[in-house]
Amino acid sequence: MSYAFKTFSLEMLESSSEIRTWLQQFTHPDRVTAENLLLKLKFVTWNVYSEWLRQTLSGLSADPCALYAVRKFDKNESRSLWDPSGDTIKRSISSQGSEDLVRSVISGLIKVNSKRFLDHPSLRDMRLRKASEIVLIDDSIGSGKRVSDFIEVMMENRTFRSWWSYGWIRLHIISFARTFEATKIIVDSTPGSDHACRKYPKSKKFQFTSPPPVYQISHLESRWGSRFQAIVDLCLSQKTIPASCRLGFRGTMANMIFYHSVPNNIPGLLWFRSEKWAPLFPGRTVPAWLPRLLEGASQIPTRGAKVSETLILTLQSIKRGVRNQHSLSRVVGVDIPVLKQLLASGRQSGFLTEGDRLTRAGAQVIWEANQRPGVDDFDRSLYVPKKWRVDRGTAQPFVPGGTSRWKSNRFRG
Repeated sequence: MSYAFKTFSLEMLESSSEIRTWLQQFTHPDRVTAENLLLKLKFVTWNVYSEWLRQTLSGLSADPCALYAVRKFDKNESRSLWDPSGDTIKRSISSQGSEDLVRSVISGLIKVNSKRFLDHPSLRDMRLRKASEIVLIDDSIGSGKRVSDFIEVMMENRTFRSWWSYGWIRLHIISFARTFEATKIIVDSTPGSDHACRKYPKSKKFQFTSPPPVYQISHLESRWGSRFQAIVDLCLSQKTIPASCRLGFRGTMANMIFYHSVPNNIPGLLWFRSEKWAPLFPGRTVPAWLPRLLEGASQIPTRGAKVSETLILTLQSIKRGVRNQHSLSRVVGVDIPVLKQLLASGRQSGFLTEGDRLTRAGAQVIWEANQRPGVDDFDRSLYVPKKWRVDRGTAQPFVPGGTSRWKSNRFRG
């Protein structure tokens, strides 16, 4: 079953004052890459996640199932999920993000079928009901640390650990997104052995369920496109963000964001806040304006609206004669799918003809852009052989701290 993700469009980036403010923190050459990063994000709505989880849990074959929402334990909390008598320790009353939504879905299932599902049961309830399927639920598993830490807290109880050792219970991990690497980390960090002499090898007592694709951390192109290296370099260049956060927690570099929770495994420039950096998702929460932007109709830029620098750069390149899509994608610095959005936006705005030729309105936009300071930062001129140049100066694209090609190629009297 496929699920529809919400994504940004170029029109959304141009129409959102919050996004434009965030983009202003980057230098001119980096804003194209920052926009490309935003266009690669995938957003999961409350309804999509809730419906997927409800269907997945309803499809479980085990009866009964003990359901637990995975959460992070604070340092000052008990390091066991149960108290000495075997009752589940009550969690903090403060909001827990993804856990809150998971608990609401579990509560709904309990109302429909209380005999089949157990909501965070005590050890005594599991023993009486003979629950052998322990279901751990999370929204996104990147590094696997949160799930492995939760299992460690469960294993602190000697009774539960003995059930696990004797093979009387199994662990079923359910998450909407997951990495291949996390699967191995979770299994390896859990007590037990996979030795051939074991009646119940450890790995056989695990089951993982996630909708495809389960991705590899190292396969960045599948998430960030063919120009993923430029996005990685942009994230690493933000020195105001701690090195451990620049590529997300443990370098996971995920691109999926939930309406109910912003994972810490996405690039830090999106969620980390400091005195010198204002994130797009402060406090790792989705701001109120974002769902409205994603659910609302896209706004097509007109001559009276602010045109993005990426679209201006595309128009400038077309004016210079670069019209092949592959050549344009290299000059502008975006992937082909993004370039197609740019061209479509230019046609809808009246800046380009149906054959992607510059119109008078498009030429006017370029002229207006040239009147603004800093336009030369986007100079992407083609290479000119030195012997063609009278003053033998450089005609290479703009380099910060250098000079533009128009100033370097002047005739000397």
